[in-house]
Amino acid sequence: MGVHDKAYRQLFANPEVVMELLSVLFRLLWDRPMQIQNLYRAAEGHVSRRADRSRLADLVWVAEVEGRYVVVVFEFTRTVEQDMLGRMMEYMALAWRSVRRELLSRGVPAVPLVVGVVIYNGEERWTAAEWIGERWRGPSIGYVRIDVWHDPLERWADSPLISYAFRLQREEDPERVVELLRELAAHLRAHGLDHLEPSFAYFAGSVVLGGELTEEELSAMSKIEEVNTRLEQLKERCRQQGFEEGRLQGLEEGQRLALMSVLEARFAPLPQWARERIEQADSEELNAWIRRAVTAESLERVFEND
Repeated sequence: MGVHDKAYRQLFANPEVVMELLSVLFRLLWDRPMQIQNLYRAAEGHVSRRADRSRLADLVWVAEVEGRYVVVVFEFTRTVEQDMLGRMMEYMALAWRSVRRELLSRGVPAVPLVVGVVIYNGEERWTAAEWIGERWRGPSIGYVRIDVWHDPLERWADSPLISYAFRLQREEDPERVVELLRELAAHLRAHGLDHLEPSFAYFAGSVVLGGELTEEELSAMSKIEEVNTRLEQLKERCRQQGFEEGRLQGLEEGQRLALMSVLEARFAPLPQWARERIEQADSEELNAWIRRAVTAESLERVFEND
């Protein structure tokens, strides 16, 4: 599991975050607000039995929704996986059977519904199939995809925890990232959600600083302010590199060297096309790229729309 997927999994291991997402999701699925009760995380063990794969669905939650049990199977991915539909069908079937057995063991003769949710946090447009039978009359079987980069953020206006997470993933201006992190920390304190701070610190460190931090450093973070501190240190290092190189070799050349230093640290080895873009850029473009390079998700993102 990649670092971003792990960050999402850790975040959605918290019932408060899951409840926010399901409130919006169920309203979209049923076209009206739904009352969600008794949300709990299902026991681990929904393992694929295919010979070539042995893995867990990322997370399985169970909730009572207006008298019906609903099993929600989460999968997190940063890449477009063309076999996702088959995998989700398998995970959903295994999770449904497991939860059904658990309910029966408690004397609850309920037949639960099952909903598959793929949270996709990659920048490429999703092209994998999501439904079986979508071109045919009659019922369809599939999963719900939540696209962090491309779905409208307005959808999560009433879900602040989800909104902060997705905005942090998408924001590329380091100054705005700092503001968002401070707002998030204040929101958690104001609403008695301090216990979520370690999960959000790990998440923010993963999506904001990328390869700057090791897994050990990410796991050791317990406060959101620690992410801001590391981000400020990275920004200052970039500024100092640009200043020192500029003082010695001229502004543009110093900017080029500073930008190359940051990009090589985060995205090495640099392809030839990136080096050529940097060589041909003026001071204004270089300055914009240096700012973006601090938090950009990918090398391509640094140069996008320029």
